[in-house]
Amino acid sequence: MRAIFTMLALAGTAPAGALACTPIAVTKPSVTYGEQCTISYTDTKSPQYVSSYAVMDLGGGIIRQQFHNGVCDSGERIVAYFDCAAGTGAWLGGPINAPGLPQPPPDATGYVAPILGEGVDGAFISKEEPRLAGGPHPEAVLARAQRLPWVTQSGRIESARLTMDGKRFDLNCGCKLFYPDSAN
Repeated sequence: MRAIFTMLALAGTAPAGALACTPIAVTKPSVTYGEQCTISYTDTKSPQYVSSYAVMDLGGGIIRQQFHNGVCDSGERIVAYFDCAAGTGAWLGGPINAPGLPQPPPDATGYVAPILGEGVDGAFISKEEPRLAGGPHPEAVLARAQRLPWVTQSGRIESARLTMDGKRFDLNCGCKLFYPDSAN
């Protein structure tokens, strides 16, 4: 699983693109832990910035968390949907602001909103997540993601412990925050 993440140390906890971002030279590796399960890894070698956004409670024991590997609005982002009781989930994502990105289908008016800046993860959250019958359960998320030509990467999550680009993330952090009785 390959993913590229946003450096929260530069942009705070705001969504990508909300604040101006200027990359800085990393002189030594560091790990910064923030509120709502955010973690930001910086390293002197590539990938230099790997981070998680604040975890979101979607109800029914499901949490959602986004991850970004890259600088500012470049690289890749993924979003993970995790069922705290079952201990499994689904992820999807892809590159952001890259040439030749596949585009989502037009909306009801025929307008095609560009993925640039929003990323595959953001486009799925805003356009597809609300359409999932029965809510964003990981099985439904993965089934929908695999039918969309503009979702370039997706897969199952079999454990709350994720390693992305050599950096560790624990989805149980969000489970402990919103569903403490179901955390694994």
